[in-house]
Amino acid sequence: MNKNNYLHVIVPHRGVQAGKSRLAAVLADAARARLNRWLLDRTLAAVAAWLGDAARCVVVSPCEVTLALARKAGATALPEQPATVATADLNTALAQAAAYATGQGAYRLLILPCDLPRLTASALQALDAVPVADADVVIAPDRHHQGTNALLVNADVREFAFGADSYARHLAQGNARGVRTVACVHPALAFDLDTADDFAAWCASDDAPRDFLATLPRVVSRNAAAVTSRTK
Repeated sequence: MNKNNYLHVIVPHRGVQAGKSRLAAVLADAARARLNRWLLDRTLAAVAAWLGDAARCVVVSPCEVTLALARKAGATALPEQPATVATADLNTALAQAAAYATGQGAYRLLILPCDLPRLTASALQALDAVPVADADVVIAPDRHHQGTNALLVNADVREFAFGADSYARHLAQGNARGVRTVACVHPALAFDLDTADDFAAWCASDDAPRDFLATLPRVVSRNAAAVTSRTK
C-alpha cells in the first residue's frame, strides 16, 4: 500500500499571532508571529518533501493567516469548529481533523505538532519505517520523555491526550485500546520549541539559522506566570 494513498498528516496550529504563547516571556509579539510562520512553513515543506506533496496534509486552525499559508503550500486548510476555538481544546480540534481525513480516505494518521525546528523529511521517514502492525501506535517523545512530538495512529482514533504529560497519557490510551505503542526516539523529532529554555537551547545550537534569529526581537522581561498555552 502506497503511503501517499493511505496516510494523512494532521498539523494543528493555534495561529500566527496566538501560537507559542509561552515564548512571550522571551520574544516580542511580532517575533513570535514570525517564528510561528517559519515553523509552519518548515513543517509543511518537510511533509511535502517526504510524501511528494502536501495534498494529504490537513492543517487545522482558527487562524485565517495560517489557513491561507496552508493553502499556498498545497495542504488542506480546515477551520477549527467555533466550539473548539472557544475552549482552546487541541484534542477536540484533532478529533475534528481526524474525522475529516477519514472522510477523505485516510487509513493512518500522523499527528504532527508545528514546533519542531529541526524537522526533516528523513525524520518523518524514520518514524514511518518503525515496524508495527496496522493498529499499533508509533509515538515520538520530546527530549524529556514527557510530551508528544509526533503520533502515528489508525484513522479511526478520535481520542487524543495532548497536554501535560501527554507521552505517558498516549501510552495509556494505546493500552486501553489494546494496541501496542512503540516509541520512535529521533533527534529531529525530540527537540521542540515549547518553553523559553527550549528557545535558548535552540539559539545556542549549531543548526539554528542565524540570519532568521536576528530578525526576532526579544523582550527583556515578562511575567511568564501570566502566559498560558495549549501544550503537547
